[in-house]
Amino acid sequence: MKKYILISSILLIAIVFFSCGKKMEPVKVEKFKDYKDQMYGFKIQYPEKWLQLGQTGNAQFYQSQGVKDKFIYPGQPGELGTEVLVQIKNLEGKTFDDFANELRDDIKQSGRIDSETNETIKDKPAIRMNFTIPITTKMNLEGYKYIFQVDTLIYTLSFSGFGEWFGAHTGVFAAMLNSFQLPAPVVKTVEGWTASTNLGKYETPFFVINYPDNLNFMSVDKGKFDFAAELRADRQDCSIRWDVFDAQDLPVEKVFDQNKVRYKMKSSGEIVVDGQKTMFLNYTSMKDVESRGYFVVKNNKVIRITINWFNPQKQNYLTPFENIVTTMKLK
Repeated sequence: MKKYILISSILLIAIVFFSCGKKMEPVKVEKFKDYKDQMYGFKIQYPEKWLQLGQTGNAQFYQSQGVKDKFIYPGQPGELGTEVLVQIKNLEGKTFDDFANELRDDIKQSGRIDSETNETIKDKPAIRMNFTIPITTKMNLEGYKYIFQVDTLIYTLSFSGFGEWFGAHTGVFAAMLNSFQLPAPVVKTVEGWTASTNLGKYETPFFVINYPDNLNFMSVDKGKFDFAAELRADRQDCSIRWDVFDAQDLPVEKVFDQNKVRYKMKSSGEIVVDGQKTMFLNYTSMKDVESRGYFVVKNNKVIRITINWFNPQKQNYLTPFENIVTTMKLK
């Protein structure tokens, strides 16, 4: 009998001892490692003793492989711990709202969304979703996810943990989120000639233009025209030219119809120059050289503007030439 009482007492003491155990203390991490995604270029720091077990565009951080296995099969026995994910997807025809709704549905399949807030991640508007997923009657998986858009990419950052592991790693999660860096914007360098930001002014009896001062005036024979002038960039096939001739009391539509038959027109369109309807057509001059002819009528004079650009470096030439045309002042 005494033996039975002794065993019972020991069991009671053990139950009291374990039931009064302290909660998991907040985890402090002193050393972090750097992670940089080799495809997308984002950076994040993670605890030195953790493992990165994902791949490009889907970084995954855990205390061990066993913890990752537990997250894959949360209902089975396994090693408890935490999970941090940085996942990227391309829009591919979807919208940000589509991805946000998919994330909500994914959470609701196994748990619940406790709250949603609008926040920012690196100055980008983001939605934070706090969630709870029941695992057993005594333990939940808790966490939060951020979703935001950068250009055509959707980023999802997820921080979660089993039971007390989640609360104990609040500081670690905050440090990792704070360390997250988006890739630096890539500055595209333009090869070849670029238009000067310094503008010159050129005034004629028919119009006034402002032009980049690294365009050069060329000597031209006006022939039968009332006026002719040409500006050229660094290449002979990159230029803008004006020819002025009598409209013979015809509106711009008639002038355009009469002249378009002289071109192998690929496409056409309309713009407005100094309040006047201006019609244009696009055509190919020669290999790698594209051209456009504009026609506008003012005071019974046709002003024809022809621009030519080297197509492999289209961005260098076309925009400056278009700006000259659209900012012209007609007389």
